[in-house]
Amino acid sequence: MTLSNQFQTRRVELIRTEQFCNAVDKNGEGILDPSAHLTCYKVGRPVSAVRPRVIATDQFGELELNVRKRRTQLCVPSQEIGTPVNRSISEVPSLDHFELYSAATTPGESKFERREVSLEDPFLDETVELKKPVRLGVPTSKNNEGIDDPDTHLTCYSLKAPSFDKRDVEVSNQFGEFRLTVKKPNMLCVPSSKQVVDDD
Repeated sequence: MTLSNQFQTRRVELIRTEQFCNAVDKNGEGILDPSAHLTCYKVGRPVSAVRPRVIATDQFGELELNVRKRRTQLCVPSQEIGTPVNRSISEVPSLDHFELYSAATTPGESKFERREVSLEDPFLDETVELKKPVRLGVPTSKNNEGIDDPDTHLTCYSLKAPSFDKRDVEVSNQFGEFRLTVKKPNMLCVPSSKQVVDDD
């Protein structure tokens, strides 16, 4: 398949499923569409050939990040089978595909200050500690299907969560229907904006 975003366009192969993302209520802020999920797949070679520096801005503040030359993941809009789909709220946006690039705070720049947040979704209702930014999600067109919202990105933070009992979920997306085993949560992804830093 072909993936195209602001960084690059290339043909890739999806290898396996690696992440399942729930919509989550953070600090009691609510959820626009609890039926919206992302299933993330490991992207095979070729690996990313880009190494930009970006300014990522989200509700936690502004961070300068290095986007690293490593393998990526493609996150695909998905539904959990058996969960009612919320289409009654007109302002609920459609989810784009996102390519997740490894990212880390630029050396010498302000670091992310660890903090606790409360998270509630069908799997978890706990306070967790966010540790550091680890991924930048870039809206991506798969096979020329287009991008609904090119401005909204994802900044994903590693987290320290309590013990978690793994469980199976039935998932549906454009690749079909399948069963996943959901394990301990390891990231929180929040909407963000991005600006590429000019080195000149």
